[in-house]
Amino acid sequence: MTALDRDAATLRLTSPVGSPPDCRIRGVGPVHASMRVWAECVLGTLARTYGSVPLTLAFKGTVLLRPRALRVLLQASSAVIATWRGECRFILGRTQAVREVLEGWDLDEAVDRLAQAGDVASFELGGDEVSSEPLAPVGRLVLGDKARTLDILSELHGPWRISRPHIVRGEDWARDRGDVLQRVRERFGDERVVVRSSCSAEDAWTESNAGRFLSVLDVDAGDAKALGGAISEVFDSYGPGAASEKVFLQSYVHPVSESGVLMARHPETLASYWVVASDVHSGRTDQITSGALEKPSSAYVEHGVPRGLLPDSLRRVVTVGRELVRLIGVEALDIEFALAGGDFHLFQVRPIARGTSLPEASEGRRAMMIAEACKAHHALLLPKGPVVGKGPVYSTMTDWNPAEMIGRRPLPLARTLYGTLITDRTWAEQRAGYGYRDLRGVPLLRDFAGHAYVDVRASLNSFIPAVTPSHVAEVLVSHQLARLAEAPELHDKVEFEIADTCASLGLRERLRRLYASSVEAGELDALATALRDLTLKGLGDLPAWLAQVERLRAHPFAPGLEGGLGPILARLRELGTLPFAHLARTAFVVTALLKSFVREGVIDASEQREVLQRIRTVAGQLQADALRVRRGELGLEALVAEFGHLRPGTYDIRMPRYGADPERYFGPLISGGEEPPRHEAPLSHSLHARLGAGLRSAGLKLTPDAFLGHLGAAIAGREYGKHVFTRTLSGVLEHLAEWGEPLGLGRDDIAHLSLEQVETALALPPDEARSWCRDAVEEAREHAAAVNLIELPDILVRTSHLLFHVSSGEQPLFVTKACVRAPVLVADGLPDPERVRGNIVLLERADPGYDGLLALGVAGIVTAYGGANSHMAVRCTELQLPAAIGVGREQFRRLSGGRVMTLDCGGRRLVHE
Repeated sequence: MTALDRDAATLRLTSPVGSPPDCRIRGVGPVHASMRVWAECVLGTLARTYGSVPLTLAFKGTVLLRPRALRVLLQASSAVIATWRGECRFILGRTQAVREVLEGWDLDEAVDRLAQAGDVASFELGGDEVSSEPLAPVGRLVLGDKARTLDILSELHGPWRISRPHIVRGEDWARDRGDVLQRVRERFGDERVVVRSSCSAEDAWTESNAGRFLSVLDVDAGDAKALGGAISEVFDSYGPGAASEKVFLQSYVHPVSESGVLMARHPETLASYWVVASDVHSGRTDQITSGALEKPSSAYVEHGVPRGLLPDSLRRVVTVGRELVRLIGVEALDIEFALAGGDFHLFQVRPIARGTSLPEASEGRRAMMIAEACKAHHALLLPKGPVVGKGPVYSTMTDWNPAEMIGRRPLPLARTLYGTLITDRTWAEQRAGYGYRDLRGVPLLRDFAGHAYVDVRASLNSFIPAVTPSHVAEVLVSHQLARLAEAPELHDKVEFEIADTCASLGLRERLRRLYASSVEAGELDALATALRDLTLKGLGDLPAWLAQVERLRAHPFAPGLEGGLGPILARLRELGTLPFAHLARTAFVVTALLKSFVREGVIDASEQREVLQRIRTVAGQLQADALRVRRGELGLEALVAEFGHLRPGTYDIRMPRYGADPERYFGPLISGGEEPPRHEAPLSHSLHARLGAGLRSAGLKLTPDAFLGHLGAAIAGREYGKHVFTRTLSGVLEHLAEWGEPLGLGRDDIAHLSLEQVETALALPPDEARSWCRDAVEEAREHAAAVNLIELPDILVRTSHLLFHVSSGEQPLFVTKACVRAPVLVADGLPDPERVRGNIVLLERADPGYDGLLALGVAGIVTAYGGANSHMAVRCTELQLPAAIGVGREQFRRLSGGRVMTLDCGGRRLVHE
């Protein structure tokens, strides 16, 4: 038996009532840190009851101290002795009575000495009140079923309120309901109560079954019929075996100002974040846990963030979370709460049910990366020529939207390919050639802690005509950045809602309304004229850029990598991504112009859809060609030759091409594909006349037919240009995969190499290249593991957003007016074509590689990322497929947890079940 350690830490507690008592804690032998915290909290709670009476506690191992039981025992005795299996585990008593017997004696010997004094209460601990592992956290004893956990925590004084649970056991309910209801009435009277589940299958360490069982809110405890019905409903939700289970009742908390769930670790990665999903609008307590709230507010807070940076309500929630983690000794906690009447109400505390251990190995690296990101962001606050404008903003879905194309956390190959082909030079070269400000030499993408962001300030600069004076440009960009900071949900709609980048109806009036206080009228008129000239020039250049695309189609690139990647990518950039960038810009210009007809009331939204649905893109061609194969009019080889290069994840070498398994990817499309919609009836004379009047008011000397021709050519041309350049890009990726095989490098290995590293390896002898690449891949994997533990916002306005951020949901684009209800299929990569028919398919990001899905009878499409001008929006509009494009990360995560969804495009609603 271990003797008492005379040097054990002594803790002095001061009671908030009466004179300060001298309460002492002594731990014997190895004790988990949370046990000392728990003991401190128990003594503090008891001190509030006993006033100035000093108490001393000595314990060993992890034992569950219950203030309620101890308070009763200490009222009649000077000391309490608790044993387990004949061994003393703790002694608690008035200091004067126990101090001498504890000095120099082990606990069992101290028991004998106290027993001689006579004034002692003894009891045997239960098996669920003590841990046989000395270093086990208190949480192993506290965290059980929902009712037990709340009952234990309700005994402690803390920065929360808990209505003590009234437990109803299934066997008692089955035997005598009247007696149960009478006891409930004695406890609650005519109060409103909530009847909650507390099934043994809930809140386990390996699985939570959260939301599986019923709880009933707002029941009149004085209404025996309503109360009995609620209790029966909860028991019935358990299924067989309910008689051995229990439910519990608590006072109903209402009205509430905020309710939600706090995760003490990231629920997916267990990284060091406080994750708070909250409801500040409904006044209810079940909207977050039931998933009924359409746009919950979600906050991610670094564990080490200074509390002073946090808003008041968020700081209060995190403070309670920190106290519970410290008290229970379990870092991964799931906590339900509500704020009402100034009080923090605690509804549930359970472990996050994950089989994995905490990611400590990557935590240090993750913290270092965040610190470096903060430093890098701070260094970029002030603009550097030729960029102008105050208040930088970074976004994952503005301009060339990296979140949609390469993902928020791109691996090195995809990130460097995207940079080389588009965001390092091509983006700015295209804008300068179009007539905008020349930003060549300014990269569009910035990386913060491994996350790819568009520099929105640079992007906005690039949409101002080159003839515009710098002082005007600075006013425009600063104003636009400020508007975006105030409405961050518009970050994927910047070119429609924030900046004017081309001619449109009502342009001059809108410019005056926004900028007249800072820019002279003549300068604003000159800006409108310059935007008109840019628009007309872009429309006129369409044929030339389409001709460049045809050059690439005719001669993609010579096979093999003997000459290195440089010449291949240079040709791809010249004949592929640069022409595509021009075509994409012109497609945006005509789309924005068409939208302005709707905004100004010249045409309505249904007429806009009618115009767009007439445009045939390569997606419609894929569908039509598949039908031709089925009819015997086209060979399968021809279909594969044209579309076999498609892959979900254009820049991702890990994703298979359609051509790698034609039967799997093209077979269902051929056998089950549907006839593309036809729009043969001419547009009405009225629509033509209104379009003509609108074009004249915008100062554009275009006939309606010419405008519609440009609209169709630009949108179809953009999709065609993408189709052609991605064929060459897909070929490059396949050659890289072939190069890696003899070196023992799989596709996933190569994905972790940057272009620069590949070029280095190409110049090395095979043995050296193999070793060099292995080291580089290992380092990249460790880096990626740390990046995956970092949670950053989709829009970054302040440096502090790298430490904590709050998101409140995106405003998705709804395509068609249809309302469909169907099962949910979450697609990670390209799903099995046989599974998609009749489902609403959820895609985090959707590029041309997902075209094959659209013709397979899917009920609808929902994407986390994308906007009105995105590839998937165009495709779904053409095919009249119900879709919600760009719902945002948080809503996408919520919808992914459902089994059935209602996609109500007309009502602009997404409801999951």
